[in-house]
Amino acid sequence: MLRIICVTLVIGLAALAAGAAAAAEWPSSVTVGGFTVSRIVGTVNPDGSGRATGRLEIVGDGTCRVDLARSASRVITGSTRASFTLGGVRIDGSFMLDRDGLRGVGAVHTGARPVSDANISVSPRGGASGRGRINFGPGFSVGVTFEVKEQAVAVNGSAERQVSVDTPLALYTFRGEIEVSASGTGLKTMGKGSVERKGKIGGTVSTFGPLAFEVDCRSGEAQVGVGGTTISFDLW
Repeated sequence: MLRIICVTLVIGLAALAAGAAAAAEWPSSVTVGGFTVSRIVGTVNPDGSGRATGRLEIVGDGTCRVDLARSASRVITGSTRASFTLGGVRIDGSFMLDRDGLRGVGAVHTGARPVSDANISVSPRGGASGRGRINFGPGFSVGVTFEVKEQAVAVNGSAERQVSVDTPLALYTFRGEIEVSASGTGLKTMGKGSVERKGKIGGTVSTFGPLAFEVDCRSGEAQVGVGGTTISFDLW
């Protein structure tokens, strides 16, 4: 009788162990922070923790590889170095996935110049938003907010700027701001402020403004009408 009880106990414990192991296996797909991760393959430790890889589904672009980690309490997080296209612009960076969503640091490649050093939050419904900087030249950048939508990107930001142009008759100085906005998937840059003219004959000082003018996003050049004269400024 004792032998039968022992055999039964061993079989019962083996069954429980097998059941616990089965319960601890990675599922084929999970939802984390509103994002679906499919095609999961991984390993599990005796305490239920483990590591795996899978395919993270990005609405509007497809999937990318994600590395998953699971704690003994079954909390799942992920990390990925990814590049994907949303709203016609490419986004790349390093991202973390948890119950709060998909967030990371990288770049948003708008036309002409990218948004760099960007803090990016990707929506599980499609699109992304965040903050970053657009570098226009040595020592000059503009902090911007951005929102990548289904068909376009919205960008907004400004920074103070002062530059001068020396001509044979006068010194022209622009003081104001460079404003950045979106134009489709590209960028639009505007100068807004005033121009001071300091004559070299007699030292007469005149101020013109407020002025608003377009600036070439790539070169930083702008043609500004000042008192009947067109002055070419190099803003970066």
